Amino acid sequence: MKDITNILNYSIHWIAKSNSEFIGELFFVVRNNSGGSISTPVGYLVGFMDPGADYYGSHWKIRMIVRDAIRYDMQTNSTHIFVKSAYANKLRYYVHKLKEFNRDIIRIDPGLPVAIRETLTQSGICSYPLEMQMITGKYKGIFSNVEYDFD
Repeated sequence: MKDITNILNYSIHWIAKSNSEFIGELFFVVRNNSGGSISTPVGYLVGFMDPGADYYGSHWKIRMIVRDAIRYDMQTNSTHIFVKSAYANKLRYYVHKLKEFNRDIIRIDPGLPVAIRETLTQSGICSYPLEMQMITGKYKGIFSNVEYDFD
């Protein structure tokens, strides 16, 4: 049985958990009335206990790594993946890209980081003090000296 934590319209599929670290894959989930769902992978959640140094004490560091291609629409509460290969008409892709040029891109529900912090501390997975950071990046893989761009 999979270890899954549901937070808002997201789920964390835990890959590894211990007293001092965790790794989970983050999905946006759309549920239907019949009990089924569709999940879109949006990133990863990594946390570890930083032992501290002379000028700061030990604390949890949580990194939420979100895919660069993810777009969240607050009005419809939906997520889509914005990649060139998904557009049959490439002109529509470039028009969409131009619209985003001077705007802040919303990749996840803005309430998710706070909800993750509260859920993780209340369930005892991590504790205060903690530092949480969101990192945006491209999904690239390298297998045997061959590079693949998954976005």
